[in-house]
Amino acid sequence: MICETSSDAQIRKKLDDLSVSAPDYWSYSGRAARRCAHDYFQYPAMMVPDMLSDLIRVISGSDQNIHTVYDPFAGSGSVLTETMLLGLDFIGRDINPLAVLLCKAKMGPFRAEQLEDKLDDVLAFVESDDLYRREADFPGLRKWFEANTINELSKLRRAIRAEPALWARRFFWVALAETVRRTSNSRTSTFKLHIRTPKDIQSRSLSALRTFEEVALQNIGRLDEQSIVLGQQQLLKRSEYKGRIEVSLRSAEAVVRGRQFDLLVTSPPYGDNTSTVSYGQYSYLPLQWIDLADIHSRADNTFLGSTHEIDKRSLGGIKKAAFDGTDNLRRISPAFSHALECLRDCPPDRRARVAAFCRDLHRCIQPILGSLRKNAYMVWVIGNRCVGGQEIPMVRIVYEFLTSNGAVPVVTIKRLIPTKRMALKNNVSQTMCKEAILIFRRK
Repeated sequence: MICETSSDAQIRKKLDDLSVSAPDYWSYSGRAARRCAHDYFQYPAMMVPDMLSDLIRVISGSDQNIHTVYDPFAGSGSVLTETMLLGLDFIGRDINPLAVLLCKAKMGPFRAEQLEDKLDDVLAFVESDDLYRREADFPGLRKWFEANTINELSKLRRAIRAEPALWARRFFWVALAETVRRTSNSRTSTFKLHIRTPKDIQSRSLSALRTFEEVALQNIGRLDEQSIVLGQQQLLKRSEYKGRIEVSLRSAEAVVRGRQFDLLVTSPPYGDNTSTVSYGQYSYLPLQWIDLADIHSRADNTFLGSTHEIDKRSLGGIKKAAFDGTDNLRRISPAFSHALECLRDCPPDRRARVAAFCRDLHRCIQPILGSLRKNAYMVWVIGNRCVGGQEIPMVRIVYEFLTSNGAVPVVTIKRLIPTKRMALKNNVSQTMCKEAILIFRRK
């Protein structure tokens, strides 16, 4: 039998107290505003900032040895931002270059006045630029962008390249990414690439230049807001965050060498990107207009080999050998075994999707646990999904994967997610409206 620690009991009581303080406390209905750097870019399925703040505060308040937070599925950097606001160190990873860019832009430095001046320089460069050279060239360019939009995005790309400071270029690349999202011919009602109707395209009169200026100014305001909050807590030195932040373009399966972290806070995908949220497809068009070398040394054009390339590199992206190791997974996770049985009469690709995703997710568990110090706490935010009309109990599967690897369950919180931004149109899976917060401790 595994003994419970005093911190386990404290965490559970504090979270229980929050749960009973208000009906549906953990749904954050009406309390999910995205402040500071959280709203730089509309990334899919972002976590609720206040939920992260509550969880990190409760756990770090019960365990005084928490200094570094780790997120191996960093996404848009929601955990990163809340970690900074609480004065902790952060280490993050993601396989998507756009996610890494967002995280790096949110790291700072926090120099709003300088960015305002640099934005003036970018806009002046665009004003004087009389070139008509296209700065992006990929299959479908004229399908996804109107001719005038291509010209304006090209001018913006040249102008951002002319900025000498890497931190400022990253900030403006994020604004350009949001500009691409808004001005492309892809529908914004879904995270997959779906062309708008000809009538819809013709009725739009968006200017990429005006959109970029609007987004950049809004983001500078958000950066300034975060700068004020960090400054009030004396967490800035020469406009830079005092703590340590590292974000890299790596798989969650890769071993972290020479480091052990105090707290894991993460939300892995709920299934393979094809049948849940297509983060790679969503990122494909913005990344075509961004200099990948400014993101990370590992970012190169191979990530843009096709609209599906990033999704292929993600969990469950490769279906080949999907059933390798299935017997072991069935043994350690009855929920996984039952899910495969329920899909037996469905087309084979349905079972392969679930098997490949669970195979890859399980491969991440040991490296993640190995990166945590003894008795470190973990927060896993996960939800179920539907495949072939069957609900796949990912919450229970992750629970069983963790316990089979020696992690100690502390408490599970179930929550509705009425505010989580999910695709409105999804022909593959049902909209996910519930999820669970699994809190574990490394034995």
